[in-house]
Amino acid sequence: MASPKATGDRIAARLVCLLSLTGQGMWSNRFQLSLTLMTMAVGSFALSLTFFLGEGARIRLWQDMEHLMGDWVIASPGVRQDSHLLETRLRPDFTPEDFTFVKDHLKDVRLVAPMFQATEPVTFRSINRVMAVDGVTVELSREPLFLPIRGRGFSDAGHQGLVWECLLTKSAAEALAVTIEDEPTIFIDGRPFQVKGVTQDPPGADDFFKARITVPYESANVLWLPSGTIGDILVAWTNLEKMDEVVSGLRSSLEVCRGPDTFFLSSSEFKIQKSRSIVANFMAYGQVEALFCIGIAFIGVMNVMLTNTARRSREFAIRISMGARHSEILAAVLSESFLLGISGALIGVALSVLLAPYVGRLLQSKINEVNQLLPYYGLKGFLYPILVCGLAGLIAGVIPAAKVRRLDVLASLRNDT
Repeated sequence: MASPKATGDRIAARLVCLLSLTGQGMWSNRFQLSLTLMTMAVGSFALSLTFFLGEGARIRLWQDMEHLMGDWVIASPGVRQDSHLLETRLRPDFTPEDFTFVKDHLKDVRLVAPMFQATEPVTFRSINRVMAVDGVTVELSREPLFLPIRGRGFSDAGHQGLVWECLLTKSAAEALAVTIEDEPTIFIDGRPFQVKGVTQDPPGADDFFKARITVPYESANVLWLPSGTIGDILVAWTNLEKMDEVVSGLRSSLEVCRGPDTFFLSSSEFKIQKSRSIVANFMAYGQVEALFCIGIAFIGVMNVMLTNTARRSREFAIRISMGARHSEILAAVLSESFLLGISGALIGVALSVLLAPYVGRLLQSKINEVNQLLPYYGLKGFLYPILVCGLAGLIAGVIPAAKVRRLDVLASLRNDT
């Protein structure tokens, strides 16, 4: 029985022999191998760049939408008003019963709240404007879009409707020439409201709608909402993966309690859908292009390996006649093709890491919703190109390895070329 040391020495010797065979094979056809390696690297570069920039664009878009616009959908009454479910109502507006029905039937949502939206005349000193007014509940006032960037925000008395308070967007404050430090009083529809702070402008809104005023929902309910109505219904999802489910659930609930086409939805959902479509198209195009390059490289690897095995058939025959196993020759051929794939993948990934920021700056103009396209160096961008290129290289070596396995040793030894 062989000692463990002898066994280890034999394994080490075979490993050295395998590496030697692999190295000789790669070196014997350097020019063709270099071209194939470059093609594989281009495919790996395109694939990893697609993941780096695609994930970066997706994350940035989601952050913009969530932190600035809010991750919600708003349902407003309107469109069709001849539904048989609305025939018994005095008005087609949303009612507390509609709100309760929606809230009871929507599960796994972050927030369901009533909301007021309208345009009202606004006066400050000699300045008169018509501006959009949002009425928000206590929960909704904690959303990033309604948090003051200057000032104190609403008081408890303001949320209860005991005093009339408001917040202005930056554009509204500039349009009214308001100095927030003085907490001035402006008139909304003839009613005095004390300005308690300034919020950021809603991103992506038209210039007219950037100048907005936010008031507590209780004040809007008392002043402007008809009796027995609640305004609009806002529903926020817990994460973006739930967006489609939440929007579909809201639509289904309202169709049950009011009828189809008796409401319309407006939200960041539609901008997210558009942005997601842009990113998905970019990812699909990049992956197709990368796989096309890898496919060409696959053919190139197979061609290189077939050429190498044909040239080295006499060498393989000599090694086999001197005691080398067929399995060792097969392993050398497969290792060579696998290393070609892995080497191309590593070169492509390295180039992608270096060039992704510059390529991102060139492409960011194509995605209007993103101000800056930064790569995200996630695991997919590193792992997928290596796996795909390595697998492509390994599979490309199967046919050449099969030819080596069927090698006629005597015929190869007789062949001097």
